Amino acid sequence: MYLNLRIFIVLWLALALTMLAACSGKSETPAPSPTTAPATSAAAAPTAVIAATATNPPAVEQTDAPAATDIPSPVSATEVPPASVPTAVPPTDVPAAQAPVNYFGASTYGEIMYNETARALATLAGVQVVRTSVTWGDIEKTRGSFDWDATDHMINTLTEHNFEPLTLILDNPGWASNTLCGPVNDLEGFETFVRELFTRYPRVHYWALYNEPDNAKGAENSSGGCFGGDDLNGNGVPDYQDYAAQLRVAWRALHQVNPQGRLLVGALAYDNFDQASAPPGYPGGGSGGSFNYHFIEQLLDYVRANPLPGGARYFDDVSFNFYAIYGPYWERQVGGVGVSAKANKLRQLLSDYGVSAGLVVSETGANSQSRGDDQQSEFAVKTFTRGLASGIMHMVWWTFQDFPDSNSAPSNTWKFGLIDQAANPKPSYSAYQTMVNQLNGAAFLQPLQVDGGEGYVFTRDGAGKAVVWSSSENPVTLAFSARTLQVVSMYGEIKAITDGSPKDTDPSAGRIGLAVNQFPVYVQVVE
Repeated sequence: MYLNLRIFIVLWLALALTMLAACSGKSETPAPSPTTAPATSAAAAPTAVIAATATNPPAVEQTDAPAATDIPSPVSATEVPPASVPTAVPPTDVPAAQAPVNYFGASTYGEIMYNETARALATLAGVQVVRTSVTWGDIEKTRGSFDWDATDHMINTLTEHNFEPLTLILDNPGWASNTLCGPVNDLEGFETFVRELFTRYPRVHYWALYNEPDNAKGAENSSGGCFGGDDLNGNGVPDYQDYAAQLRVAWRALHQVNPQGRLLVGALAYDNFDQASAPPGYPGGGSGGSFNYHFIEQLLDYVRANPLPGGARYFDDVSFNFYAIYGPYWERQVGGVGVSAKANKLRQLLSDYGVSAGLVVSETGANSQSRGDDQQSEFAVKTFTRGLASGIMHMVWWTFQDFPDSNSAPSNTWKFGLIDQAANPKPSYSAYQTMVNQLNGAAFLQPLQVDGGEGYVFTRDGAGKAVVWSSSENPVTLAFSARTLQVVSMYGEIKAITDGSPKDTDPSAGRIGLAVNQFPVYVQVVE
C-alpha cells in the first residue's frame, strides 16, 4: 500500500532520512554545489524517499544534445561547447503541493483531429493539451466574410474529446497585411477577427499570436511569425511595437468575451539568433541564425513604458520553444539544466521588466531517426521532469506523429513523433504514457542531490515520488531509507525491491541500495 501521509508521519519519516556513502568505498569527486532549493515546511513534505550518493562524478549529459539537423527551424552548424550538468534543479516558483493542470501536451498537424486511431492513442497516452493552429487568411479571405467550417471541425473535435487546445493564430490575409507572418496594416480588422474567433470558441482558453514571432529574416524564413526585423510593413513603427499593438487588442477582446482565457506571447524561438543580435559567446556567433535576441527585451521594455489603464494587460503568459542543442548555452548563463535553464533566463527578463507572467513550452522534441528510440524517450522524460520541477505551466511535445517519408526534404527526416507515420506507437509513446501515469497531478517539492546524476522529488496524494537518473552511461548508486521500494522504469516496467533482497545493493538493515543509469526511473517508498 502506498503511504498516505499525515503530518506526524511525514515528520517521523523525514527524520529517518540519512545520507549514505558510496557502496564501492572509492574516493569520489565532489559534486557541484546544488542551487538553493525553495524553503519547504515540514507539513508539506511527502514520504522521505532518497538519500543519494554516487560512484562517479558529474558528467556532461551528451544524450540531450541533438544534431543541428534535429531542429525543425534552421540552426547554426557550430558545435555547442559542453557544460557541466548541475545535480539539482534551480529554485522554482511552484509551491509544494501545487500541481499544474493539464501539464502534458503534444503538437498535432491534423492527425489527432482527423485520424480516429491517432486520436485514441493520444487519449491513451495521457495527452491533455494539444497544440494546433487557426489560419486567419483561410477563415476571412475577404474582409468581413467568415468561413468557419474547417476550424469548427478542428476545435470541436478536440474539445469534445476532452483535449485542451493551445491554439496559434497564424497567416494574415492579404487584405490585412503585406505578409502572412508579420505586422498587420488593418488593426481594426484584426480586432474584429479575433473577437469573432474568441466568441465562437469559448472552450478554448489558450491562444498564442504566431509561432516564433522573433524571426528577423522576414517571410522567406518564417516558421509562422516575422516581427523580429525593423519595419517589415513600412508603417514607420518598429515591428515589435506592432506586435505589442496586436497583443493589446487581442488581450482586450479575449478577456471581454472569455475572462478565463489566456493570451500567450509567441511561441518564441529565443534561440538560433542571427549575427546582428547574437549575444557574446553564443555558439557560432549567430552564423546562419534567423532570430532576434533582443526581440523579447524590446517587447518587454515597450510594455513597461506603455502601461495600460484599468488593469488591462498585453498578455497573460509567455510561450517558448526548446531544443536541447541550445541547452548548454543557457546553462552557462543562468544555471539550471536544459529547459529549466532557458525558463530561468526568461523569468529573469520578466522580473527585470516588472512583468508577471507564466511560462509555457509550446515545442520540445527529439528525432528518433537521428538519435535512436531510447534517446528520444530519455529526452522526453528528462525534459518534462525538469519542466515540471521548474514551474512550467504546460509542456508540449513536438510532434505527436512522425512526418511521412513522402514529404519533401527536410521534413521527411523529422521523426519526432510518439507514433510513427503509420500510427504505430514508438518506444517514446510508452515512455510518455508512463510519465503521465507517474507524474500527472504531482507537484514539485525539492531537488535531490545526486552526485553524478539528477533527481527531483514530487508529491502526489501525500506520497513522495522521485525521478532520478545518471548524467552519463555510468550508473550511480542511491540509497533509500525504506523496507520496500517500488521502481518503475522509463517504459513502465515495475519491480519491487525489499530490504536485504538480492536486488538490494546496500548491506545495511533498513536501507535499500539502487543503481540507476542514464534512463530515468520513478522511485517510491511503499509499505
